[in-house]
Amino acid sequence: MKSVPTPDALTATVAQWRQTVEAELQGVPFEKKLVTRLPEGTALQPLYTRLDVAGLPDLAQAPGVAPFLRGTTASSAAARRWECCQEIPAATAAEFNRALLVALMGGQNSVSLPAGLIRAGAGDVRQALEGVAIDCVPVHLETGALARPLATDYLAAAERVHVPSAKLTGSVTADPLAAWVKTGSLAAPLAEQLAALAEWTNWAQSNAPALRTVGVSTVAWSEAGATATQELAFALAAGVEYLRELARRDVAVATTAGRVRFTFAVGGQFFAEVAKFRGFRLIWARALAAFGAGDAAKDVVVHARTGRWNKTLHDVHVNMLRVTTEACSAVLGGVDSLHIAPYNEVCGASDEMAQRIARNVHTLLAEEFHFTDTSDPAGGSWYIENLTDDFARRAWKLFQEIEALGGYAAALRAGMPQKRVSASAADKDDAVSQRRMGLIGTNLFPNLREKPPVVKAREAGAAAAVAGATGCDEIMPVKARRAAEGFEELRRASDRFAQRTGARPKVFVAKIGPVKQHKARADFTAGFFAVGGFELAGQEAFDSAPAAAKAAVASGAPIVVLCSTDETYPELVPAFGAALKTAKPEVAFVLAGRPTEAATEVTFRAAGVDEFIHVRANVREVLATFLKKIGALP
Repeated sequence: MKSVPTPDALTATVAQWRQTVEAELQGVPFEKKLVTRLPEGTALQPLYTRLDVAGLPDLAQAPGVAPFLRGTTASSAAARRWECCQEIPAATAAEFNRALLVALMGGQNSVSLPAGLIRAGAGDVRQALEGVAIDCVPVHLETGALARPLATDYLAAAERVHVPSAKLTGSVTADPLAAWVKTGSLAAPLAEQLAALAEWTNWAQSNAPALRTVGVSTVAWSEAGATATQELAFALAAGVEYLRELARRDVAVATTAGRVRFTFAVGGQFFAEVAKFRGFRLIWARALAAFGAGDAAKDVVVHARTGRWNKTLHDVHVNMLRVTTEACSAVLGGVDSLHIAPYNEVCGASDEMAQRIARNVHTLLAEEFHFTDTSDPAGGSWYIENLTDDFARRAWKLFQEIEALGGYAAALRAGMPQKRVSASAADKDDAVSQRRMGLIGTNLFPNLREKPPVVKAREAGAAAAVAGATGCDEIMPVKARRAAEGFEELRRASDRFAQRTGARPKVFVAKIGPVKQHKARADFTAGFFAVGGFELAGQEAFDSAPAAAKAAVASGAPIVVLCSTDETYPELVPAFGAALKTAKPEVAFVLAGRPTEAATEVTFRAAGVDEFIHVRANVREVLATFLKKIGALP
């Protein structure tokens, strides 16, 4: 048997490896080239060893043992496969019921009943669940800020089919804090809504022991651009707020802990999302231990839905790949239920085939990939264990900052979480705009031949449910956004320009010199402008600046990009700029490349250069400027 190297020997080996790598980099800094920084602030290393998990707590704990790093049960996941809890888009309760029955026959094994679809006292709950064996199938109803009206309808529907409340499983949850975050105000003071939640939780404790009553959702934060560690901290802070506030209203901490259903969105960073779900169990267990209710941590229930932030309208089928990897992250992280969005969800509605494909991903992960065969399948990876610990510590630190402000509600009133997420969203937006964060089909590799997507308005019921929850306790709300929206607006502007003029916005690429001299920057230019819906002209290369300028003017393009090398630019730029601007002063002269010195930039601008495009440029802003110049954008 091969011996395991000692820590000292391993340290020496890693040092030797790094020395070899740095020699191969030929002067390029190791940290710059091989270390990746996540939005959370974590630095991902190119190599992990057992040294990276040395001293981390709880690694030796088995599944089902506190603090539940490896899951809350000792059995394999096959004994407790996650619920296929698909959200079903519908305009009416009857339409929802028809689609639900098809879904249940097609592999779905729990029900997600949207509050925006149903009205209290209208019989909608009964109609939506007609023909569903609710004593066998878990039903999850997120009621918004107040549970009791819809809960009453649900209990009445159960009584009508002779199902006692004691046999109901799933959840009928109220989450006034999440509703507050989304709308910025509540229909009644927060204290009143917490009192109603306490009453509903106490009733369920005696009459519906398997029904979850307290919701904690961070989906609004995720859709606003929050980082994974911010989601963790806010989920923990909201959970602790409910523990504390319900305890003041005669609900035991252990009772509340056993009634909470946490809901997270799943982001696009695969390993980071695995670490997020694993790390949450650690910090929740720690918080409950501080309340003296550590044993209740084993009852934690986590629901996940694939996120909307990184989904795109263009090249919409790429969303199918995105939701699959996100679902994989959630399953490896150990979620209890999961919604996998149809690939065309962002278009406003999805067809039956898209919904079927999404349902089938559950089956593939469980039965083809065998993710249910092992408890904590991601456990033991030096990388993931290190990342889990890092996320948990960062989230706990932010949670402590929230507690120092007086708790989650006080922090929301002060605007602290909102400001943190706004800053994170701005950083992410910059990364997308500069294409450091890629969205295939949108800010990278667009397909300009695809038919523009048809976007349907959201169901009126859902919109009304949000709009109606206003009146008290005003705070700064968070705004949902998608990363692709800025680039999608550019494409829409180009499409409208093409419909109005008969041609797409045109860019002439002036390539000078042999292929090896201009190809790299010509290819970069093509990708740069394509994401804005521009059409490129200029297939041939030229031997001289005057010849290239003459062809550029003849093309009629309002934008011209010169492509060559840094070494040739000092000679080419003045000659090209003079010829171009003399013949057509209004044309935009763009240089592919970034001047290495400030003096060089001044010289080039004096020669007529209007803009520089390079890997650090804000692509979206530059393209928006050009579209405004030609009248495609206001």
